[in-house]
Amino acid sequence: MKKKTVLIAWLIALPALLSASDVVTLFMERYAEDNRPLNNVNIGKAMLERMAENTTDEELKKTFGMLNSIRIISSDSKRDSRHYFRKAEELISESYSDYQEMVSVNEENRRISVWLKEMSESEQDLILLSLDEEGKFTLINVTGQIDFEALSRLSGSLKNKTELMMQTK
Repeated sequence: MKKKTVLIAWLIALPALLSASDVVTLFMERYAEDNRPLNNVNIGKAMLERMAENTTDEELKKTFGMLNSIRIISSDSKRDSRHYFRKAEELISESYSDYQEMVSVNEENRRISVWLKEMSESEQDLILLSLDEEGKFTLINVTGQIDFEALSRLSGSLKNKTELMMQTK
């Protein structure tokens, strides 16, 4: 009976534990402030499949099909962006130390860092943290089978899709 109770408690807690491990969810829970607005875009597997169906670019079609989700947080305010960038750096160093830093760019007017955790050959979790030339903060989490060459092409397409989705809300 005791084992059954523990199993039921574990099954109830599991979804909360899994969702809290996502960098975007954790960031929003810990650091989002009403007086410092954030933009948040979540693209799930169903939307990625639809995007794959609607593109004529075979490489993008393949890339969209291999991904499970793309989650994006951004801030349009320079002041808030610096604050959120520091908080994201803290969060990643504290809670995602098992991720490998793949790329880090520190230039005069921008900073970009990319971390990756490989769960299996077909499942990776990528975190991109950016403070761009205009001082705007972006945190992106991509999950699925990640093809780095295709991601650069995807970033241009994703920006257009994200802008389109924001306009339709």
